[in-house]
Amino acid sequence: MGRPIKLLILLKLDMYSKTKTLPNKYLLVLFTFSIIILFSSCRRENTIQEFNIDFSNLNIDNKENRLNNDTLSMIMDMTNAITEGIIFPTINQSNDGLLHFKAKVNNDEKLFYKIYYQNESYKYELGEEFDNENFYGSWEETDKEFKEVPQNGIIEDAIRIVGNPRNEKIYFGANPEYKDIEKEIYKGMEMIRGDKNWLKAIEEKAKTNKISVDEQLYRDMCWVLQSDNQNKEVNNRFKRNPRTGIYSFLLVVVNQDALNKIPNEVKNISLSDSIKGFTNPYSYFIKGNGKSINGISTKIAKQAVKLKAVLNADKGVYVDILSYPNADFKIYPNNGKVGNSKENYTSSLFQQFFHNIPKTYALKNVPLVKDILDDSYTSDNYFKDKKKYADTNNRIIDHPYISDYPAKTVKVDDYGKYITLINPGNKDRMSNPRKESVGIKTRVGFTYGKFRGKIKFPAQLNKSGLWSGITNAFWLIYQSEQDWNKRRSCNKDGYVKYALDDGTKAERTPSSNYSEIDIEIIKTSKYWPENYQKTPKGYNAFNKDECILACTNWDLACPSPSNFFKGGRHNYKYINKDFTYVRWYDAYRALTSREAIPNNIFHREYYYYEIEWKPNEIIWRIGESPDKMYVVGYMNDEFTVIPNNQMLTVITQEYHYSEFWPPVVYDQNFLPFPMNDIEGRVYEVVVE
Repeated sequence: MGRPIKLLILLKLDMYSKTKTLPNKYLLVLFTFSIIILFSSCRRENTIQEFNIDFSNLNIDNKENRLNNDTLSMIMDMTNAITEGIIFPTINQSNDGLLHFKAKVNNDEKLFYKIYYQNESYKYELGEEFDNENFYGSWEETDKEFKEVPQNGIIEDAIRIVGNPRNEKIYFGANPEYKDIEKEIYKGMEMIRGDKNWLKAIEEKAKTNKISVDEQLYRDMCWVLQSDNQNKEVNNRFKRNPRTGIYSFLLVVVNQDALNKIPNEVKNISLSDSIKGFTNPYSYFIKGNGKSINGISTKIAKQAVKLKAVLNADKGVYVDILSYPNADFKIYPNNGKVGNSKENYTSSLFQQFFHNIPKTYALKNVPLVKDILDDSYTSDNYFKDKKKYADTNNRIIDHPYISDYPAKTVKVDDYGKYITLINPGNKDRMSNPRKESVGIKTRVGFTYGKFRGKIKFPAQLNKSGLWSGITNAFWLIYQSEQDWNKRRSCNKDGYVKYALDDGTKAERTPSSNYSEIDIEIIKTSKYWPENYQKTPKGYNAFNKDECILACTNWDLACPSPSNFFKGGRHNYKYINKDFTYVRWYDAYRALTSREAIPNNIFHREYYYYEIEWKPNEIIWRIGESPDKMYVVGYMNDEFTVIPNNQMLTVITQEYHYSEFWPPVVYDQNFLPFPMNDIEGRVYEVVVE
């Protein structure tokens, strides 16, 4: 043991001297690599003499894409990410679209080799229960198992990091190439009209739903076109994209006897054991049974690749007709950067987001159209009008809206530098005013990562401290309702599907697609209602510069964590900071904490909002720059279930009902409809 420990100390010191210019967050990952390298190679160091990743054919500009010692940092190429998924490297990043490696092997006998890769930034530790959920892969042709080592002992080969590396059939679907969806919808409607039995069923459904037959036909065809994606045989690699962060590379060299002993599901990672499921090859060779088989040599390359994604407005915003809830679909004339063209479909990294407006509540709004954010309408005016319009008979009974003209409230700068989000004013519709929400979401999904938005949200408060009524939100939402995007099963009681507002009659299910992680900024109290938390004496919820940032994880009330936070108030300390959490009742599907932040952050040109989502914890941060972020929320898997399915990023400016954020400070019902447009800007979303 003396020699390995001495080597470990020297290796740690050498690693520090070489990586002290790297951010501290990566030192632990690199040190872990070093330990793995040491103990995976010293056991059979005479077989694999050298193993290196060759970066010489890659396009390294030493700016965004740069080599720092043995770690290559690269931005993911999004050129064909919508239809092909993320690939590294692409033909735009290297001269042949491949990542090459070289090895020298001492081959006194016939030997075979295979390379594997694994994401090291967002993973379960080897040997843990869910380590087969780690993102690992090998050659894309998974039936290509071990290759024979050349007689001279020199291995020269190549690999790519791709989505769905295990070629799992659940991620197969329709060919994702562009189709004229609107044309397909109306073609399908005519087909249904020609089938008397089908048309009769549609007519009955329309009668039940109290809508026209044409609208029911339209809805059904949208559903058919969405669900049909699961019935095809094309590998939709974008449904399980590579994760961002650091990748390691493992070379395994074996003799014939050892090869015969390796399980098929390790040689071919697309195969799974009927009981245990997939086997992580890193676990098998480094921690598992493969560690003790004679004739197996392993080595992790000292080189690593660190990938990040940059999603910007350069390619515009796509408008998906299938996600638009109304039948009257038309695109507002614009500079061509927002729409449903073939170019938008294949290249735009964002799409317009259409809110689901809950109709179980109602706005009972004062019949006033005023500007709050230009300070012409103050908190004094609010309280006077609240008294004046106390009788609901004098108010407008309605609900928030989404745009009835896609692309009208989402615009892209002519130079593709930012996306403008507009909550439209009512100066041109004074007799029929409304409050309209707006948003966008990304079109490239990820599982785990540090999601950071560079955004200028509109101010929450005016100079008098009056709230605009808008909730600014940066959040993550599950990518699809299809089976391929289900989150891990909740085997203890199940996820809550539905419950009444008092938590009774909760229906549970072992599986669900729904996952959501939120940053929401509103005007409410820093403290929870009195039955959950006593408000300290002297606290003023009407503070003129205090907004509240809420951090929420929608765990669907799955009680499997060892210290599950059920209904009520809970406390937890993270890095010497106390956080208070509330779940409204045992069956409530989300856990939330609150943090007071200043309104003046919205007066800057932009600000950063970040959700770091890991397999076992979530950390929320905000800050004036990526290197000056501070923690505003924290949760871990000791007390809440962390989602593990692929998600998209959403940025919204939304009108919420006041009932969503008790105790109510400024009541949405008594805030006037906006006179002029309220605008925000989204510059980019980075995932690393």
